[in-house]
Parts: sequence; C-alpha cells; structure tokens
Amino acid sequence: TLNSQLSTLNFPLPWVVKPVCEGSSVGVSIVRDKGQIESALKNGFSYGNEIIIEKYIEGREVHIGILNDRALGGVEVKASLEFYSYEAKYTAGLTEYILPPKIDEAVYMKAKDVALSANRALGCSGATRVDLRIDNDGNPYVLEVNTIPGMTETSLLPKIAKEAGFDFPALVEEILKDAIERE
Repeated sequence: TLNSQLSTLNFPLPWVVKPVCEGSSVGVSIVRDKGQIESALKNGFSYGNEIIIEKYIEGREVHIGILNDRALGGVEVKASLEFYSYEAKYTAGLTEYILPPKIDEAVYMKAKDVALSANRALGCSGATRVDLRIDNDGNPYVLEVNTIPGMTETSLLPKIAKEAGFDFPALVEEILKDAIERE
C-alpha cells in the first residue's frame, strides 16, 4: 500500500513530491506537514503513475550552465513564491535572477565542480543546465540535470552563456559545432 511505501522513507519532512515525467516544476509540491501529504500525492499522481519524493533542502537555488564539458557559470534564482514553480518561472516579476550568483567564491567553485561532475556522470554532451540547491552550510546538492535546457533568449542557459561571453548566436554556433564534431 501507499502508506507502507511512505513509511520506508528514511528522511523527515519537509519533502518535495514531483511527477517523474514532467518538467518546468509542473505538479511539484512542497510538503511541510503530514496534513499536506495526501493532496501532494494526488497532485503528483495526476500527471502520471510515478512520482519522486525527495528530502527538501533549505537553501539557495543556483543553476549552472554547461557547454561542451565546461562550466560556463551560474545564476541564482530567487522566486518570490515558496519555490521556483511553474508559475514563478513563467510569470513576469515573480523571480529575481542574479548573475553571477552572489555567493562565497569557494562555494560557487564547488557548485560548478559538482554540476560538471553530474554532467559527466550522466554522459551528457553539448549544452546542459544543472540545477542545484546550496544548503545553509554551503554544500551543493544536484536537483536535476536538464539535458534539453530552454533556448529562448530569455532562458537561463543563454543568460549564463551571455555572462560568460557568448551572445545567443555564438552559443548556438558552439552547440552546433560540438554536435557536428561528435558525428
């Protein structure tokens, strides 16, 4: 039963409940008390038959752009809502983007190293974006590796690339050159 499966979780609340097959934080819920579990599960399962339940990590959200096995840099994402939800991502004015992140330089370097390691561990190539949560002790945790990051001029990877010296056409050119070389 679902209750017996939930009892096997070996970490306390708060949790993040999310559908396996969605993106852009669709169907994601933060569960801070037991009274929220049922609605979070219903919400998650409304998008498919599988969900992921993770420990919620308090801290700052930093996204690292990777291009051709190189960490370009990052952006700190500060949502005015509880987390960087679908609404926060696509409603103007609900999120502040800080480029580069205003965090300790050693923590930033560690975040870039962790992002690059995750990218390599998954065998990724080309352009990716690794989303991290940096806890209050400065430890980076990988939330996910985006193998198909947004590529509009207002998406996060192009913003990171621009900060690293690649305007949008140059970013696209680098992605294409790498793809051709791998053929």
